[in-house]
Amino acid sequence: MIFKILKEYIRRISRNYKIYIISILGMSIAIIASFHIYHFVFKELSVDGFHSKKKEIYRVVQKSLNSNFPVADTPLPFGELLKEKFPEVESYTRITTRNEIIVKANDKNDKNDISYIDASFFELFGFSLKKGSVAQFKENSNGVIISEKAAKILFGEKEPIGEVLTFSEDYKENKDKYEVIGVLNKIPENSTIQGDYFINIESYQKAVSIDMKWLGTGGSTHLYLYMPKTQNTKLFSEKATKLMFSEVKIRANRAFVNQTIKEPYFELYLQRLDTIYFNSTDIVHQKRKGDLQFLRIILLVGMLTLFLAITNYIIMNLGLNVSRVKEFKTRRYLGASKVGIYTQLVIESLLNTSICFVLTLITYPLMGRFISNIIGFNYHLSIASDGILLVIYFGIILLLGLIIGSLEFVFSYKSIIIEKPRTKRQNSWISKKLMIGFQLLLFIGLIICILFVGKQVDYIQNKDLGYNPQNVVSLSTRNYTDLKSFLETKSYVKSTSYSQLLFSPTFNLNAITNVETNKDVDVILKEGDYNFLKVNGIKLLYGRNFPEKQVTDKSDKIKQESKSLSEILVNEEFVRKANLKKPIGKVFKIEGYKEFVIIGVIKNVYCTPLYYPIQPLIINNKDYTGWYYGSLVVSFQDGYRQQLYEDTRGFFIKKGVEPMFIEDILFQYDLNDIYKKELQLKHLLEAFTVIVLFISLLGMIAISLFITESKTKEIGIRKVNGATIKEIMIMLNKDFIKWVFIAFVIACPIAYYAMSKWLENFAYKTGLSWWVFALAGAFTLIIALLTVSWQTYRAATRNPVESLRDE
Repeated sequence: MIFKILKEYIRRISRNYKIYIISILGMSIAIIASFHIYHFVFKELSVDGFHSKKKEIYRVVQKSLNSNFPVADTPLPFGELLKEKFPEVESYTRITTRNEIIVKANDKNDKNDISYIDASFFELFGFSLKKGSVAQFKENSNGVIISEKAAKILFGEKEPIGEVLTFSEDYKENKDKYEVIGVLNKIPENSTIQGDYFINIESYQKAVSIDMKWLGTGGSTHLYLYMPKTQNTKLFSEKATKLMFSEVKIRANRAFVNQTIKEPYFELYLQRLDTIYFNSTDIVHQKRKGDLQFLRIILLVGMLTLFLAITNYIIMNLGLNVSRVKEFKTRRYLGASKVGIYTQLVIESLLNTSICFVLTLITYPLMGRFISNIIGFNYHLSIASDGILLVIYFGIILLLGLIIGSLEFVFSYKSIIIEKPRTKRQNSWISKKLMIGFQLLLFIGLIICILFVGKQVDYIQNKDLGYNPQNVVSLSTRNYTDLKSFLETKSYVKSTSYSQLLFSPTFNLNAITNVETNKDVDVILKEGDYNFLKVNGIKLLYGRNFPEKQVTDKSDKIKQESKSLSEILVNEEFVRKANLKKPIGKVFKIEGYKEFVIIGVIKNVYCTPLYYPIQPLIINNKDYTGWYYGSLVVSFQDGYRQQLYEDTRGFFIKKGVEPMFIEDILFQYDLNDIYKKELQLKHLLEAFTVIVLFISLLGMIAISLFITESKTKEIGIRKVNGATIKEIMIMLNKDFIKWVFIAFVIACPIAYYAMSKWLENFAYKTGLSWWVFALAGAFTLIIALLTVSWQTYRAATRNPVESLRDE
């Protein structure tokens, strides 16, 4: 039986290969796109899933009450104290990372980050050694475990065990030496914890006092707690916060005599290991982090793509099956059962979906990079390591084939199994038009959403921030005070300033107190000098700037530091929040620090992402008090970034600086990276809209074909009675106009609500303009009419005698 079905299947393809190719093409595009989405979702949901204790390990996160971001940092001794005080903490491990270390072995070197860990790291996490032993790592504080990748870079095919590595750190003359005592099996790409060099944490900053370790100046760690019996993580976090604060308070009062901490300025909370990835979007310095909202959107896109492909495929096959009605009825008369016909439709559907799956695998090398750029991921597909992923997806494809075949049987049941008068065929056209109506609804909604997302992305990328961050970079002077004068000799350099970068994606708010009213204002505090306004292009509204004189003489520094007041510039928002009518000369203070006097007011600038409203801003004249000349901000002419890099790098090389330490000397925040989620969403919607458009066009062509066929007799009668081609086309096209209008009416409020909720993420946003809705509707109507008019024109120009004879 199956052989006969296959023979009939091949014969059908050869007879209707054009329509077959179109139907397979539409399904294949949807399945290919859905597979890449499925691959991404599968990998994202499996992050950290390979750890056997993933539901019993918690990371400790600290959130400062005056900042907009949490950090996964805690004092070095905190883990040991928690284990001592709380019986539910059965074990812990810490991870401390030092960045951009040069690792040398003989004549090979590698610039990388190195991690200091407890030996319990290997007991708690699902990492294993390919060579060496954890016991030796625990006993040897000067031992290092390296990854297979690092071993390949440094030693090639040579045995790494027993070799000595030299670690060189920038600004540090002494070089640390460690013996390779183990090689780590490859860390899975879907792990939030990554690394190539692991050293026993006991060797980390042995000379630092216990007080400095508690205050963070002696190093901080990512702390993971193993608590298999914990019941209430919130209660534990509250108790841990009190414990940590009591220790920090004691150490701070001891270290800083003039500064007293009265109440907690932070709070702790726990992240379970298997939830860290999706709950760390706002945690700084975490390299691997997921976005659950984006994952849900892309999952919805994948499901809708498959749904559209299924409905479109069914519509086209139902049209093809109309010509097979006589065949099926003949087979019924010859004794074929309902089950036999059902089996044939299902097997044909399974074959079609299997072909689509094969095309997906064949095109993966070509489409993989394109799709990954749209979605923004770098997962790789391997048959060896991703066998389960492929088997599951193939199972999904077979299930889709079964569903499609079953639906074809259900929709064709009345015409194949039950004798029905021809007048009842109108019901099937209505069901098909409903499917197309849904596709039009989705298409219009997508067009509206993509226009608004694009409008908002353009808004945030082109908004006047009050200064120009594009051609402004920060670099470390490495204590060479002549770097500033060297760069100022370059014609393309506009200005230089010993200061901080104005823009930052994260910020801390410091409470500053009005001496007269004793009222606090939470502010962002930046450090700058006389050139701060010039280098950033900020307008001074009134008052004066900082003094132009540079403090270079040591005696001058001492004199300046003895002054009780430090001069500051404030922005308009500060004046508003502090309710100052005449701000110049007003004195403020921060507890434990000097008092500040306002000498000028600057224009408001957007120095944080547009998710946040403008904050009160203070520019503190650190140059006035002899500030350490370590951070130099440089503004330059457009197109000269590479030249600035080459000149600065040459300057440092002449000073004898190791070239590997100055590969990334220029720093600035990339706004495209700041708004990465919005750009990804825009690209995703663009790609999905193209897919939906293509599928909808195929569906509309099929529907127009079916409708004209169903009205062949009516068209012939109208033409005999004098109807013109124009009147016939209007009659046939008005159904599509009606469905576009209905879809438009339903799509507009849904899209409006969705975009309103999405725009709530921004403090500054574009408006929900009416023309976007009108443009989406008009565009859809034009596309629909152009698509179906070709078929309706052919039907309207046919000879009415042929139409009536065919009927």
